[in-house]
Amino acid sequence: MLLREIINNKAEQLDRDQKQKPLALLMEIIARQDSPLLFGQALAENRGCSIIAEIKRASPLKGELNPGFDPLGLAEAYCRGGARAISVITEERYFKGNRSYMAPVKQKTGLPVLCKDFIIDQYQVYEARANGADALLLIVAILNKALLGYLLQLTRFLGMEPLVEVHNIDELEIALKAGAGTIGINNRDLTTFQVDLTTTLELSRQVPDDVVLVGESGINSREDLMKLDEAGVDAALIGEALIKAVDPEAKLKTLLNYKV
Repeated sequence: MLLREIINNKAEQLDRDQKQKPLALLMEIIARQDSPLLFGQALAENRGCSIIAEIKRASPLKGELNPGFDPLGLAEAYCRGGARAISVITEERYFKGNRSYMAPVKQKTGLPVLCKDFIIDQYQVYEARANGADALLLIVAILNKALLGYLLQLTRFLGMEPLVEVHNIDELEIALKAGAGTIGINNRDLTTFQVDLTTTLELSRQVPDDVVLVGESGINSREDLMKLDEAGVDAALIGEALIKAVDPEAKLKTLLNYKV
């Protein structure tokens, strides 16, 4: 299973990273940084469904998504197009991401930055913060309940917002019991990789009003965004539809045009 392969590789990389940059060094870096930007607030205070625009170089199933990949150029286009936050995929082997993109992206745009990776250890939380993250992704499907709760609290302790990702009602209940204040519903099935927007539409009914709700995957059109908005979803995380667009700024403006 691809997900298990990714997690195993992440564990091996984690061991190397900790030897190269010990936790104590990360904590020193964090102590010198400004406070993180408010990710959840940036999404919830906007009128209608906000967009978290994703910087994503490749996919393990589709390979390179943008031959002229330019993370800072994309970030600027996203900012001009009306994105409220930027997601940066930092997983290196399968998605060809890089942690070093986050700080320059935030500096260039002034927008909150989400570190999107496969977080399985506290070291990665400190690592994300040290590299400028304002929020990070915690995936219920790859964490036991105790570890999820611990990483969620650690993320908040460091001033970041945890975006807790779920795929079904059971995972949603786990996320809510853990105290998640920002929840992402991923429309992509982790076993079949099929995408179905109704996953977010159906699960959104079970999410309390005081939780910031994000729809993830398979959001390609203005109509998709309208459906999410009507279901009370606060934000949509959009990657490939923007990465593959000839003009990402124009694509974003088209998606958001329903608000006009």
